[in-house]
Amino acid sequence: MVYLRFVFDLEGTIVFNDEKVSPYLTEMLTFLSEKGHETIFVSSKSIREMLTLVDKRFHQYKMIGGNGAVICSRGNIEQIVAFSTSMFSKIKELICDFDATYLIESDWDYSYTGGAYHRVVNDVDPQKLAENFAIDDLPTAWKITILSASNRKSLLEKLEQLNVITKQIDDGEMFEITPRGLSKWNALRTFGVQKNTFLVYGKDEEDLALFENAQFTVLVGENPALAAFADEQLLIDDRIEAKIVESVKRLSAKFSLY
Repeated sequence: MVYLRFVFDLEGTIVFNDEKVSPYLTEMLTFLSEKGHETIFVSSKSIREMLTLVDKRFHQYKMIGGNGAVICSRGNIEQIVAFSTSMFSKIKELICDFDATYLIESDWDYSYTGGAYHRVVNDVDPQKLAENFAIDDLPTAWKITILSASNRKSLLEKLEQLNVITKQIDDGEMFEITPRGLSKWNALRTFGVQKNTFLVYGKDEEDLALFENAQFTVLVGENPALAAFADEQLLIDDRIEAKIVESVKRLSAKFSLY
């Protein structure tokens, strides 16, 4: 019997519409555990958010949050990529200059100034697991989301002059700032995972390096950037959860024979 390692990118793969992993897919994850296989969760979200999406029985599993910025194993969190102290200071100065509101993610805690009625507030910390610190009391950060600013365009132009990654979201109403060097694959390697030793289910462009280094790849949905690297593709329809379960069980049986 060969024990396998399954890597699931949560969003759009086993998590849909930001809702918790369904009971049906939870049974699938339990099946993998009972077979002795290892499951690792990856996400663009914080570890804090990831914990709200999976059943408590899986909270001790290895997790990679923030597209590779933060890792968690057996409940122990370690931030492996963050803004340098000098870069964080420069960004904070711009935030002040443009009177911006924001959500800043650290390893576990955060800093939020968007108010009680901003549309992101319900996703920040719904289970009250962390603490909302003042920006100057947050020691490190791996993602800064600008919610509003006195001059959004000028602020974005200033940020783009820095050595950071900026990404407009919500139709340009907000934008995210992250440090360079985020990689789910690099984070996975910190767990001792080597090339061609895992099976991955994903759909985001940030999963590309995982697809390039996996033993077997499953694309959930459609993404031209990943299609060329996908060994299998599952189109999203009313049967998507059933198709994922069927795929997992089939691959479990197939690769356990090697």
